[in-house]
Amino acid sequence: MNGKIWGILLSILGIAGLIAALIYINGPEVSGHLAILLAAGVCGALAFFAGIWLIDHKGSVGSASKERKPGLMPVADAKIRPR
Repeated sequence: MNGKIWGILLSILGIAGLIAALIYINGPEVSGHLAILLAAGVCGALAFFAGIWLIDHKGSVGSASKERKPGLMPVADAKIRPR
């Protein structure tokens, strides 16, 4: 499947996991299910951000990833004058 489709599916799954964790955290037995709710919230957040990353980086049709500028660009050789 295309990366953009996976990104959309992961984003929707992540949003659903976050909403489910937020709804059930207000229940009466929250102390008994806190580990499960925390795991669901973390997994939902990871799925959401992974989906957003896939949409951003794999969404372009022509190439596998976007053209990005290098992080450290070489500085032109300039003469530094002392003050």
